[in-house]
Amino acid sequence: MNPKFEQYEHHNNKVWTATETKGKHRAHCLCYSCELFAPDTSENCAIAKKVFELCVRHSLVTPVFECPIFLEKK
Repeated sequence: MNPKFEQYEHHNNKVWTATETKGKHRAHCLCYSCELFAPDTSENCAIAKKVFELCVRHSLVTPVFECPIFLEKK
């Protein structure tokens, strides 16, 4: 039986997560399917950049489900 929750290290901090969803945010996050998403570049989406900064600051993982400037990658 798998545990419902587990603790692991993320952004250099111990965090808790639901075992069932661990590592699956990219499959659900709009950013990874958006033309404006260019991580580690100066052209990266301003919204994605701020979301990532928030995640690092607070050791979170926050997939984006809705966005006003989403452009689907072709």
